[in-house]
Formats: sequence, C-alpha cells, structure tokens
Amino acid sequence: MSSRPWNHNIHYHPIVLRAMPLQCERVLDVGCGRGVLARKLAEHRAHVVALDPDPEALSHARGQGNANGRVEYVQGDAVEYQFLRESFDLIAVVATLHHLPLIPALQRFADLLRPGGVLVVIGLYRADTLTDYTLGTIAVPTSLVLKALQGQTDVGAPLRDPKETFRDIRNACQLVLPGAQLRRRLLFRYSLIWRKREDQHG
Repeated sequence: MSSRPWNHNIHYHPIVLRAMPLQCERVLDVGCGRGVLARKLAEHRAHVVALDPDPEALSHARGQGNANGRVEYVQGDAVEYQFLRESFDLIAVVATLHHLPLIPALQRFADLLRPGGVLVVIGLYRADTLTDYTLGTIAVPTSLVLKALQGQTDVGAPLRDPKETFRDIRNACQLVLPGAQLRRRLLFRYSLIWRKREDQHG
C-alpha cells in the first residue's frame, strides 16, 4: 500500500498541476480542505491562497505547514469573499463547485482570473444518462482496486451530493465560459479547463 495520500480528488490533482500557466505567480485553491493541493501548487513557486469555509479543515491544513510562507490559508466563501478582480493566474476548484451556486460561481471565477489565466475544476455531477451510469458501473471496481493499492485518505471536509447533471454543467459553461474543455472522468468526476483570453477583461 502506498504511503502517499490518495482519494478520488487527489487522484486528479495532476490535471490541475499540468494546467498551470508558465507564468503563474498567484493561485486560488477554492475549497482547499486539508491543503494537500495547495501545498503541491506552492512547490511551483506560486503564492497560493487556500480558501475554505470550514474552520476544522483549515485548522488541520495549517498544522501541515504553509510551504515556507507560500500558502496563505483563508476562511471564507468563494463567491462572497472580497478578492480583487483579475488577481489570480490559476483558480483550482476540486470537489467544491457542487457546494456553490453554479452560474454565479463560474462567473465569479472568470472575473477573478487575469487575462491568460486558467480555471481548472475537478467536479462531481449527478448521474442522468446511460453514459453516466455506464461510467459509474466501470468506476466502482476501479475505485476498489485503487483503494486497495493506495489506501484511502479522508477528505476531511463536509460532503454533499451533487444536484447538477453533466448537461447542466455543460450548459452553464456555454453561457459563462465559452470554449471551456469539459470531460467526464472515470472516478465519478469531471474536469473543466478554461483559459481566459489575453484580451478579455472582467
């Protein structure tokens, strides 16, 4: 069994890390939980604002260190917190978007990105189609094998079942994030990657 932390969310952290812009100075990790991803992002010399509304999760995250001051833990709501517009090069949202109002949250993240910045979402969706249920059937044994090999790390944050379907998320992206790359993933997740145009403001 691996000694590295693993769960369905951690499994997809490499997608976030690969999407980091080359010039990435400031990152927002929305719903950072225990800070595993935030500390990985900080290894790339970015300043990471690790945001979460749950004080217990943040307390645990702070106890794991702040990557020599490159991780700033903040308690707050992603839609309401008073960040400056266009102040982040990367926004990572892992297993958190379904806790937020979908369209207002996506619009907020678009506003917070600098031109050329990237939004990466690893999200959950409610199964609704034959494709969804087929992937779910395949995912169950795959998940069990991975858990046996890797172990299972507690998410350490409040859980909620998603209400939105993959179709709902796709429609929201067409409205707010034209050109977003949206893809179903195997372990009950999807990925959303959107790059803000260099000439796009607001």
